[in-house]
Parts: sequence; structure tokens; C-alpha cells
Amino acid sequence: MRRDINLATPVDLRQAEGLLEKYGHWAQDRYKKQRCASAEGGYVPPPLPMAERDLPMEPFIPDWSAVGVQRALNQVPLQYRRVLQAYYIPQRLPHHAIRRQHKISPRIWEESRILGIRMFWNVYRLHHLTT
Repeated sequence: MRRDINLATPVDLRQAEGLLEKYGHWAQDRYKKQRCASAEGGYVPPPLPMAERDLPMEPFIPDWSAVGVQRALNQVPLQYRRVLQAYYIPQRLPHHAIRRQHKISPRIWEESRILGIRMFWNVYRLHHLTT
């Protein structure tokens, strides 16, 4: 059985990857705290300790930052942008399934992800990052 190659993100791109992950959580915009239900409607979740019951949501990035990320992402060529969107924005299908649908090898997928992050980061640093 072949396994997907998990190329580590280069150290110089970790900040860009963190930004894309935060953008992905912001972009999905579907998060609602919910509980499990049963077909009969009689499911009662086990009680949680008070500390775990009201955990705050992880804060999203501000809208103006997300717009900057989106603009920089739009300047990345389409073949790399598709990989980044599949990888970092949560979707109905996981990114491995999307890769298989497009019939892309794992090595090409990971190399495209790294190249896409590099292209994104170059554009973002030039136009949207203030020092």
C-alpha cells in the first residue's frame, strides 16, 4: 500500500502556512456549536465539566486581514491555488480525496502545495504585510 508523501513545510514558509490555516477557518464560515442527535431525538450527551463546557471558539482572523489573504491567493496561478484551497479551506471532501479525483500523484500534490505557499507568501509580503 502506497502512502502519501508528507513533505514538511520549509521553516521560512511556516508563517505563511499559519496564515493560510487561519484564513481557511475564516473562509469556511460554517462553524456552529452543535450537539449530536439521534433519529428519535432522545439523545442526551454525557455531562461535561464546567471548564470544558464553555470553551471559547478559536478567534478568526479579522476581515481586513482575510481580504488581504484572499487577494494574494487570487494572484497565485490556478493550478497551485486549487491545491491550496483544497488543502487549507475545510470542505466536504478531505484534500486527499480531491487529489485522487484530479488524478494527481501525492508527490506532485505536495510539491504544488509548497510552490503555491511560496508564491502566495511572496505576493502577500510584497503587498499586504506591513513591517
